[in-house]
Amino acid sequence: MKRVLIFMATFLVVLSVKAAPEYTGNVSGFYVNNTGTALVNLDVETPNCGNAGWPFTFSVDAPGAKEWVSMFLMARAQQSVIRVGHSANPDGHCSIVYVHFYDF
Repeated sequence: MKRVLIFMATFLVVLSVKAAPEYTGNVSGFYVNNTGTALVNLDVETPNCGNAGWPFTFSVDAPGAKEWVSMFLMARAQQSVIRVGHSANPDGHCSIVYVHFYDF
Protein backbone atom coordinates (compact mmCIF):
# COMPACT_ATOMS: atom_id res chain seq x y z
CA MET A 1 0.00 0.00 0.00
CA LYS A 2 2.83 2.37 0.87
CA ARG A 3 4.45 1.78 -2.53
CA VAL A 4 1.19 2.51 -4.31
CA LEU A 5 0.85 5.82 -2.46
CA ILE A 6 4.44 6.78 -3.29
CA PHE A 7 3.88 5.88 -6.94
CA MET A 8 0.66 7.91 -7.10
CA ALA A 9 2.29 10.93 -5.46
CA THR A 10 5.24 10.75 -7.88
CA PHE A 11 2.88 10.37 -10.84
CA LEU A 12 0.87 13.43 -9.82
CA VAL A 13 4.01 15.55 -9.43
CA VAL A 14 5.30 14.49 -12.86
CA LEU A 15 1.90 15.12 -14.40
CA SER A 16 1.67 18.61 -12.91
CA VAL A 17 5.18 19.53 -14.11
CA LYS A 18 4.53 18.29 -17.64
CA ALA A 19 1.32 20.32 -17.80
CA ALA A 20 3.20 23.63 -17.45
CA PRO A 21 3.71 25.69 -20.62
CA GLU A 22 7.35 26.26 -21.48
CA TYR A 23 9.81 28.21 -23.56
CA THR A 24 13.15 26.95 -24.87
CA GLY A 25 16.14 29.17 -25.68
CA ASN A 26 19.50 30.51 -24.56
CA VAL A 27 19.82 32.57 -21.39
CA SER A 28 20.33 36.16 -22.50
CA GLY A 29 20.00 37.74 -19.06
CA PHE A 30 20.00 36.75 -15.40
CA TYR A 31 19.50 39.14 -12.49
CA VAL A 32 18.97 38.76 -8.73
CA ASN A 33 17.89 41.83 -6.77
CA ASN A 34 18.33 42.65 -3.07
CA THR A 35 14.88 41.27 -2.16
CA GLY A 36 15.77 37.78 -3.40
CA THR A 37 13.80 37.94 -6.63
CA ALA A 38 15.56 36.38 -9.61
CA LEU A 39 14.73 37.58 -13.12
CA VAL A 40 15.55 35.62 -16.28
CA ASN A 41 15.47 36.47 -19.97
CA LEU A 42 15.77 34.06 -22.89
CA ASP A 43 16.72 34.87 -26.47
CA VAL A 44 13.27 33.89 -27.77
CA GLU A 45 9.97 35.75 -27.93
CA THR A 46 7.84 35.11 -24.84
CA PRO A 47 4.41 36.59 -25.62
CA ASN A 48 2.69 34.83 -22.70
CA CYS A 49 5.21 36.31 -20.25
CA GLY A 50 5.87 39.70 -21.79
CA ASN A 51 8.43 40.06 -24.56
CA ALA A 52 10.35 43.01 -23.13
CA GLY A 53 12.70 43.06 -20.17
CA TRP A 54 12.55 40.15 -17.77
CA PRO A 55 9.74 37.72 -18.63
CA PHE A 56 10.52 35.04 -16.00
CA THR A 57 10.83 35.33 -12.23
CA PHE A 58 11.33 33.19 -9.13
CA SER A 59 12.27 33.71 -5.49
CA VAL A 60 15.72 32.55 -4.46
CA ASP A 61 14.05 31.20 -1.28
CA ALA A 62 11.78 28.85 -3.27
CA PRO A 63 12.39 25.08 -3.16
CA GLY A 64 14.92 24.20 -5.86
CA ALA A 65 15.91 27.83 -6.42
CA LYS A 66 19.60 27.31 -5.65
CA GLU A 67 19.71 24.57 -8.26
CA TRP A 68 17.91 26.80 -10.76
CA VAL A 69 20.46 29.56 -10.19
CA SER A 70 23.27 27.07 -10.90
CA MET A 71 21.50 25.79 -14.00
CA PHE A 72 20.92 29.28 -15.44
CA LEU A 73 24.53 30.28 -14.80
CA MET A 74 25.83 27.04 -16.35
CA ALA A 75 23.55 27.36 -19.39
CA ARG A 76 24.65 30.98 -19.84
CA ALA A 77 28.36 30.16 -19.54
CA GLN A 78 28.16 27.20 -21.91
CA GLN A 79 25.65 28.86 -24.25
CA SER A 80 23.43 25.79 -23.85
CA VAL A 81 19.75 25.74 -24.69
CA ILE A 82 17.54 25.65 -21.61
CA ARG A 83 13.84 24.89 -21.15
CA VAL A 84 11.80 26.95 -18.68
CA GLY A 85 8.39 25.74 -17.52
CA HIS A 86 6.21 28.52 -16.16
CA SER A 87 2.87 29.59 -14.78
CA ALA A 88 1.13 32.94 -15.02
CA ASN A 89 2.00 35.65 -12.53
CA PRO A 90 -0.29 38.61 -11.76
CA ASP A 91 2.52 41.18 -12.02
CA GLY A 92 3.12 40.40 -15.71
CA HIS A 93 6.08 38.06 -15.37
CA CYS A 94 5.75 34.29 -15.56
CA SER A 95 6.67 32.32 -12.44
CA ILE A 96 9.18 29.56 -13.11
CA VAL A 97 7.89 26.08 -12.28
CA TYR A 98 10.83 24.01 -13.53
CA VAL A 99 14.11 24.32 -15.42
CA HIS A 100 15.51 21.69 -17.73
CA PHE A 101 18.43 21.58 -20.12
CA TYR A 102 20.27 19.09 -22.25
CA ASP A 103 21.72 18.96 -25.76
CA PHE A 104 18.72 18.93 -28.07
